[in-house]
Amino acid sequence: MGTNYYFMSRNKELMQNYFAEKSEWGVLGEEYTIVDDPYLGYRCHLNKLSCGWRPLFQKHRAFDSFQKLEVFYREHQADLEIYDEYGRQYSWEEYFEIVYEHSQYLPEPVKWVYEVNSMFPDKKSHLRTVGCSKEEAELYVPFNHIEYEKMLQKARQKFGVYEREYGDIKYWNDPDYLFDWTEGEFM
Repeated sequence: MGTNYYFMSRNKELMQNYFAEKSEWGVLGEEYTIVDDPYLGYRCHLNKLSCGWRPLFQKHRAFDSFQKLEVFYREHQADLEIYDEYGRQYSWEEYFEIVYEHSQYLPEPVKWVYEVNSMFPDKKSHLRTVGCSKEEAELYVPFNHIEYEKMLQKARQKFGVYEREYGDIKYWNDPDYLFDWTEGEFM
């Protein structure tokens, strides 16, 4: 669970120029969707904030770091608005404050366990993290997506567990903030 944030715009040309590829066959590879809520327009996914994780941003043709995202927004703010998935609108300053504050949670130590989780009705053991002392810590919450993936692989080997993997996801850390980035679409 988490909250997704989006650019919204009615400017078709802007969205196609920066978030799609034009070819002789038309517009391809759109990084936006046409929606009718909160109004009829173009929606482009920016990021997701999830409890226990650093903010995760989606790379686009127009930006791959938060500084580039801000420059893009400032250049095109007359045609862009920021919304969350619940229809709440944000100014740039409000948006930045929410994302930045989310990245500032104090680190909490966790370790890997392979055990039954009472939250799952299947009564099977699952690989997951639980709170622990600093001496036992294998990683820290909020999770850095890169570190989490590395430690997940080690935990799978340690416990001999090879649960479903979700493909080869490329992550990188923002050069200026405690934010993570990834390629491709996610929600």
